[in-house]
Amino acid sequence: MITITGRVWRKGSGDFKKRMISFPEEFLRATGEKLFPGTLNVEIDKPLAVKEHFRMRDVQDPEQDLLFEICRVDRVWAYRIRPFNRETGAGGHGDHILEITSSQEIPNAHEGSPIKISFFRDVEERDRLVEQALVQR
Repeated sequence: MITITGRVWRKGSGDFKKRMISFPEEFLRATGEKLFPGTLNVEIDKPLAVKEHFRMRDVQDPEQDLLFEICRVDRVWAYRIRPFNRETGAGGHGDHILEITSSQEIPNAHEGSPIKISFFRDVEERDRLVEQALVQR
């Protein structure tokens, strides 16, 4: 397991909140949970490529999938969601802004506040994924 610290980034455009409110059954089918609508945007110092645990088709963009990585924010089980265009591999904010969601609102997450996220991967894998993200920029 690796733990990184980032900062809660400015409020996003609300695209995920709209998707989650409009298509809750799709997210429930993908995760097995009713998710709190929206994502928490977390800025990190170095890009971190997503380690895909599962994916779903983006219900609003037929060219794009949503990649999910299971993580934990403090004691809250959560998911990192990374939009992924099947043609270009791009999507979302990139790998330096993590979009985090959970079945509950993440407590004490205010713009600019530090936040720790734990991922279920080893240090060597983290370093490889960081290198991969830097090459893709």
